[in-house]
Amino acid sequence: MRFGKTAFTAAALCVALTGTALAQDSGEPASSVGCLHMQKKVSAALDANQTSANVADARAQARGAQGFCAHGMYKQGVDGYAAALQMLGAS
Repeated sequence: MRFGKTAFTAAALCVALTGTALAQDSGEPASSVGCLHMQKKVSAALDANQTSANVADARAQARGAQGFCAHGMYKQGVDGYAAALQMLGAS
């Protein structure tokens, strides 16, 4: 039984990390400028997709990305914004 739980957890982690890896190809540099560009893109996408089922999750993801950028963790911030765009079906 323990092995089943461990295997399931490991598989879920792999799926989550694969989704993050796909989101990392945003084309923006991992810098404060990249964060600013991605923040503007996400803001526009949130405004355009207010009726999306994922708007609350995307907004939460964007807030987390903003926190990363504010603390100088630009790569995580840009990747977080890219994930928010992906949730909204925008690019």
